[in-house]
Amino acid sequence: LRRRVLTSLCRPIAQRLAAQGLLVICPDRRGTGRNTRAPGDAPDGQTLIDDVVSIVGSQCPDDVPLHLGGFCWGATYMINVMLADTLGAQTLIMIAPSIFPATDVAGAELHVGDSAEATEVPNVPIDRFTDGPAYEAIIVPDTRRTHYVSPRFNSILVQMNRMLAPRWAKLGVPTLMVLAQDDRLSDSDKHARAFATLRVDDKRCVILAGQHGLQFDAPDATADAICAWVKRQ
Repeated sequence: LRRRVLTSLCRPIAQRLAAQGLLVICPDRRGTGRNTRAPGDAPDGQTLIDDVVSIVGSQCPDDVPLHLGGFCWGATYMINVMLADTLGAQTLIMIAPSIFPATDVAGAELHVGDSAEATEVPNVPIDRFTDGPAYEAIIVPDTRRTHYVSPRFNSILVQMNRMLAPRWAKLGVPTLMVLAQDDRLSDSDKHARAFATLRVDDKRCVILAGQHGLQFDAPDATADAICAWVKRQ
């Protein structure tokens, strides 16, 4: 299949999509890769958007359909990329999105600023991703994503999250949303209600058993839902 999926999903889902015939591009966001000598940190949200545009430009031929996907805040990231309207992506795929965080998470205050030093504890409790073996094997050791972020990255979060729900509603692209039934980081019920009112002709919402980290709790079902969605476009 000559279809490519640009996604910020983690390896368990990416591997399963590739096994079903999709070419998956799964880049690390700036500052979260394995480059320990100069990890970097995006100076602003536009730079993160430009990164995706650059990756697509270098990896994806113009004559193949492009589907943008993101997990958790990655869905917010991809909404902002699509709002920039430079790639012509065919659909949007959202996995356990965080447009509507859980009540206690939404109420947490973020320390924002210009510093690129990772000094701030994220407002996302890492023990809510999954209680399976991936928690100790993947979540806890992943210090660059789950333990500390920079005040500058928090500023990007605030910027990209601003008025996100109404901007998402106006996007008007075919959309797949995969929600976690037992999500303790995002409000799945609120996402489902908002999705039901989305004025898009082609949309699908799938709710799977598992916690927020569906790539750990339901990797097969999540990949199957994505693959079925992409192949019918």
